[in-house]
Amino acid sequence: MDDSDFLRLLTIQAEQANSFLSNARKWERERWVCERLLQGLNIRHRDEDFTAAGQEPPDVLFRNACFEVFFVLDEGRRLNDEWREELERRRSADSLSELVRRQAKPKRIPAADLLERLGPTLRKKAGNYRERDLDLSKLDLIAFVSLKREVLDLNSHFPPPTEYLRQGWRSLSLVGPTFARVLFAHPEAPDFLRTNLGRSVIFDVGISL
Repeated sequence: MDDSDFLRLLTIQAEQANSFLSNARKWERERWVCERLLQGLNIRHRDEDFTAAGQEPPDVLFRNACFEVFFVLDEGRRLNDEWREELERRRSADSLSELVRRQAKPKRIPAADLLERLGPTLRKKAGNYRERDLDLSKLDLIAFVSLKREVLDLNSHFPPPTEYLRQGWRSLSLVGPTFARVLFAHPEAPDFLRTNLGRSVIFDVGISL
């Protein structure tokens, strides 16, 4: 494969990323996050095992799980804008050297810092859902972490997610490019979440957005 072929491949990949991040594929994107969690937990599944709820939340139904998905990004980062710009950059490049960028090495952060990043979204969701008289105790949350400037130190201690437990969710799981972890799962949560509670799983191949 020569440089021009590789440039075409990179452009096609950026086009696919833009399509995947479109509003039209929102549910497919949320299902993909659920699949990453299930892969980490070694739970067998097929595409037909997932269905969309008649009314959100939840986002994705799988067996007796009611998954509500949200993304955790670097402050000020917007995936749609980022990939649109990247697509134009790849389309206009005449050589691979034009695509080279110097990027600082991601900072390693402890699990406690990462859990704090969930706070703003979870507080907002909890408040909004209560205003709508929705039962938080029937929702299984998945936070998908996609950070560029920071990376989780998997050797760090995960503190009890006390604040999020008090909000009343049925379960809360964390999925990153290279890891998955069930942070908490109440007795009413699906068995496959409760049996994997507190165990960090490392993926063989990292995938992010």
